[in-house]
Formats: sequence, structure tokens, C-alpha cells
Amino acid sequence: MKPLLQMAVRNVLKNWRHSLASMLSIAVGVIALGLFEGYMADLRALYDDGFSKRGMLGDVLIEKAGSEEGAKADPWKYLLGDAEQSFLEGYLRQASGVEARVRFLNLSGLASNGRTSAVIVGFGYDVAEGAITRGPRWAWNTLAGKPLQDAGPDSVLLGRSIGQIFGCLPEEPGVQAGKDPREVPVSCKRKIQISSTTGAGQLNALDVEVAGLATVSLKELEAKYAIMPLPLAQQLLDTKGVTMYSVRLSDPSQAGAFAEQLQAAARQKGLELQAKSWREHRLGEVFRRGMGVLAVFRTLVALVVLIVAGMSVLNTLYKAVSERTREIGTLRSLGFLRRHILVLFGLEGGLLALAASVGGILVTVVLATFVNRAGITYKGGLLAEAIPLSIAITPGLYVRSAVTLCLLAVIAALIPARRATRMKIPDALGHA
Repeated sequence: MKPLLQMAVRNVLKNWRHSLASMLSIAVGVIALGLFEGYMADLRALYDDGFSKRGMLGDVLIEKAGSEEGAKADPWKYLLGDAEQSFLEGYLRQASGVEARVRFLNLSGLASNGRTSAVIVGFGYDVAEGAITRGPRWAWNTLAGKPLQDAGPDSVLLGRSIGQIFGCLPEEPGVQAGKDPREVPVSCKRKIQISSTTGAGQLNALDVEVAGLATVSLKELEAKYAIMPLPLAQQLLDTKGVTMYSVRLSDPSQAGAFAEQLQAAARQKGLELQAKSWREHRLGEVFRRGMGVLAVFRTLVALVVLIVAGMSVLNTLYKAVSERTREIGTLRSLGFLRRHILVLFGLEGGLLALAASVGGILVTVVLATFVNRAGITYKGGLLAEAIPLSIAITPGLYVRSAVTLCLLAVIAALIPARRATRMKIPDALGHA
């Protein structure tokens, strides 16, 4: 093997000009795969951070069984009552790996300041626990004003657009949520009252204080968005129930096992609860669809790269084998077996691809670093905020791409070499 490897290295160096097109094809393929997969990895992490932490969905969502569909028609029927909450509080207190739990109560209604009215859609939640779930980066979740954990019990956060409708404006330009947290005072021209219908069909209304303005994922939702402390939402809806629990785990990979164990424990108590990761929940549908579309593009990119790289190597080595038929005959006459010739050309193809892959990986890292430092952003259709263009540097992916392309190059090299080794030695020596 050692002499064959030495010969392969010599041949690659000697014939590098003939192999330049193949090397460029493989290098470009590595760059394309590395950049696209790095973009997908970063986007997945961005979505995960947005849903799990910023949106306080944690790792596991707990609701009444059937609420994903049934709550659309009758939300009151699927609220978690005293029995379910008592069980969950006890279970989560004793369960290992639980970092925080947040209770949510969905609500909708009408907000008015006496002159202007607007429909609101939002929720009440456990404010202190929500800040823990958000973590240090997203604990300060306002563009202006202050977050609910620093505000009073009768405070609400409004979406940026609905806040403007009610004349709630920052006294100076706000800060980006999750970055450089500081309080930018907000002043509203008039007091705001929120009204909603209770489960008994009665109309209830509360005067609230706007603590701050927030941004949410969708532009349309910003014109309706309102969140408040859970006790205030329960007072508004005249209920002690909650819509769902979210649970943040110290080890997110255990979400599936945790959900199954919780459901089994609930059934033993005669309670029908549904627990699942937010990625499998209806709230994660945008995430699943987005990742699904990108996965299709990733498959297409990978197929194009493999086809182009494979055909380029195959074409180059077909020409190389044709020009080196006499060399193959000479080696055979010196005692080299067919398998030795195949190994030689396989090593040449592999070394060719390895050199191109290393070059492609270096270029990928340089390009990814440049893009990440450039601060480029782009609009994501219906999304309210610009998405930062960032590309994750993924060494594991680079290695897998290089190995795949090296194997492809080896296979492409063996096809013409196998044909040449079947020639009789005199015919090979006399090949023109």
C-alpha cells in the first residue's frame, strides 16, 4: 500500500493541471454544502431560541388531551382546572431536571382608550417564571418601557403597532429586544381599558397600565398583541383555569421521555393530559414548515453538487486513464495486479478530492466568518423583525461533506480504471 500511495501522490502532483477542473468542482461543492448547511443550522438555532426561550415555550407543553383541536370551538372546556394544576404543581416540583414552569391563559377582547378601540389577542402568564425561562438574553423583552417582571400587577405589554394606535410612544428611539437592555420611557396619551367575555358569557373590563411596547414574530400580530400577568388575565376572564403549562428542562433531549412519563402519571390519577415538545405542537407548525422547505432545497443542492462533482471527476479520470494506458500496461508487465492498479487510481481520486475539500473548507470558514461579522439582515416575508444573516461554522458537517465527496471521487476513478485493467498487457503497451 505504501508504494501505491507514494505513486498516487506523485501522479496527482504531476498531473495537477489536468485535475484542476475536478478540484475546483469539488471545492465549490464543499463550499456550497458548507454555507447552505451552516445557514440552515444557524436558522434552526434562531427559531429554536425564539420559540423555546423568547416565546417561553420551554421544551414541553402540557394541555388537556384533545385541546389542540377542541379548544378552537370551546376554549373554556379545555382549561386546566384545579385538579390538573394541583397534580402538575406536585409532579413538576418533584421531577428531576425541571428548571422552570410557566402557566399561560390565552385571551382575546377589546382594548379602548375612550377614543380608539382595537381587538387584542394575547395571554397572561407567570411573569417571574417566564423571565427564568427566557434566560438572560430575552428577560428584557421590550423595545421601550420595561418588562412585566419590573412593572406593577395591573400592567400590560402591547405590540408595537397597537401601541402606536393608542398613542403609546417611546420618548426616544427604542432598543432592540434582547440587546443592550435599558428602559426607554413610554407615555400614553390616555388610560387604556381592556374588556373580554368570561366563560359565563358576561362582559368584564379592567383598567390597565401600559408598561412597555414589545415586538413579536408576525407583523399582523403586532397590531393585536397584548400580554399581562396571569392573575390579571384570570381576573379579566373570571377564571382560575389556565390554557397550558410550558416546562423548561435542564436537558432538552429528554423532552420526549419526560412527556411520556408525565402523561402516564396523569392517567394513574385519572387525568387526561397531553404533553409534547413545542416542535410537535401546533405552535411549532411554522418551524416545521420552514425547516421542511429548507430541507427540500438542501436535498436539491446536495444532489446538484454530487452530480456535478462526480461527472467532473469521472470525465477527468477517463481522459487521464486513456492517456496513461501504456503506463498501466507497463505496471502490469512489472507484476502489478489488476487490484493494484485499481487501488492506485482510487487513491489518486481520493487524494484529489481530499485536497480540494481542504481548500473548500478553508474558503467556507473565511466566507462564513465574513458574513457573520458583516451584520447583514434581510426581511422574512410576514415576520416583523429583520432576520440576521448568519452562517454557523460546523466542523462535523465539513468532515462529512469531505468524506462523501472523497468516496464519490474514488468511485468515479475506479470506473475508467477498471475498464483499462481488463485490456491485455500487449494491447495496453501498444495503445496509441
